[in-house]
Amino acid sequence: MVMTAAEAQTTAGASRTVTNPLNAVARWLTAADHTRIGVSLVVGAALWLVIATIIGAVLGLERFDSTAALVDAGALTQLFSLHRFALVFGVAAPLMLGLSVWVVPAQIHASNLSLPRFAALGWWAWLAGSLTVLVSYLANGGPGGGAQQYVELYLLGLGVVFVGLVALSIAIATTVLTRRNGQRLADIPLGAFSALIGAIGIALTLPVALGTIVYVWVDYVNARVAFGGAGFINTWLAWTTREPQTLLYVVPTLGILLDAAGRTARLAPSRQPLRGVALLGVGIAATVIMSSVTQQAHVFALGDTPFATLQSFVPFALFSLLPLLAPLVVILMSLLALKAGKPSVSGAFIASLFGVGMLFTGLVGSAAMHLDALGLVGTVFGEAALVYVVYGAVLAALGAVALHIGSLTGRALPDSPVILLALTGFLATVLASLPHYVAGLLDQPATAASGFDDAGFVGLANIAVALGHALMLLVVVAFGGLVAKSRRGAPVNDRYQAQVPG
Repeated sequence: MVMTAAEAQTTAGASRTVTNPLNAVARWLTAADHTRIGVSLVVGAALWLVIATIIGAVLGLERFDSTAALVDAGALTQLFSLHRFALVFGVAAPLMLGLSVWVVPAQIHASNLSLPRFAALGWWAWLAGSLTVLVSYLANGGPGGGAQQYVELYLLGLGVVFVGLVALSIAIATTVLTRRNGQRLADIPLGAFSALIGAIGIALTLPVALGTIVYVWVDYVNARVAFGGAGFINTWLAWTTREPQTLLYVVPTLGILLDAAGRTARLAPSRQPLRGVALLGVGIAATVIMSSVTQQAHVFALGDTPFATLQSFVPFALFSLLPLLAPLVVILMSLLALKAGKPSVSGAFIASLFGVGMLFTGLVGSAAMHLDALGLVGTVFGEAALVYVVYGAVLAALGAVALHIGSLTGRALPDSPVILLALTGFLATVLASLPHYVAGLLDQPATAASGFDDAGFVGLANIAVALGHALMLLVVVAFGGLVAKSRRGAPVNDRYQAQVPG
């Protein structure tokens, strides 16, 4: 049978239709370029953000009435723990690392990461580990879980997540340190510098947590004498999900704001006013490393003598007050950049400014948590501080995507919708956090849905928190739709690589 030319062309076209999707999947599964790895991490973090917002809304409704129950009492412990995991290791850390993997090579004019296969390993390890953790929670594992094999599975999954995040951090740090194309470290873009600081922080602190996981696992499968059972897992690993350690995960937000300010003010990177001060502001975040490796909270309490008081204040100031300077200095430097240039309306700047502002608010709350006189430990105040930090990172990420989406799609995001979503996200963050600051001062316990007075403001606070999480979910979905729609917009040059003359 002889096939005509037209029939052959039709058959070839049909074959391409069938194989092209398979080829696309295969390319994605074996991707080792920074764009695909970075975007995959961002998308994965966005999916975890959906989970985190839903859990946050459910917990808010659950705590509205301490006499009613929406969730089985036996599952509440795991639900609180899953919410914290989702916020920190499902959203904040992979989101910031994903953005860094995506944009840092372009910032330093490198074609790819220095260790692309290692970064790909990190992405797949994080994905596999986070899914393993989710499965363990669903099967009554995790901290406080009653199924031994799934508690062990939780520890395994958490360890794999840490391995993935460390691998990604090493790839980012190596890229910045070795592929600067002759630039001095002090002269690289501020976004790349902040990514370097965050990557070094994660690479130095999470291995400490990995060692702790090994000890906890060995003890758990044996006598459970030294580290206790499943209910004590968070006792040893809680420092990885509380402030100021979380600052290390979201350090790239500082560079996002500085980059957005420079672009908005139409300044070349070398024309950033007081650039050395901006670098110092980002670098201050590295002081958190010393606090985290001690694996303990440094609380300030008045002593019996002036020397005892000073002895308590010094570590508190070093590990809780000093990190406050990082976002504060960056905010001031970004505003100074606007003054020095010719700014225009910018959705990227508004979103990242709100994001770093929320980060600063969360760190202020963390410092207050470490004041013994306030008695805030064990209340929802700590949860509010974490939500401020993580949702602040989400707002900054909206700004980063708006700033750099042109390098991926060749299309710009319109500023007006981005600003509207940033304002809505700001409102969502405040609703999800500020009421719990007040409820914490009124002694509402952290990981409990009963046993406290829910009358008056406390009950209303939990409703407001539920609404805040639900509103953030709408922001994320709407922003995803905006990004998808942007492919039909006007083409733009890559805002990142285009250098504006001074």
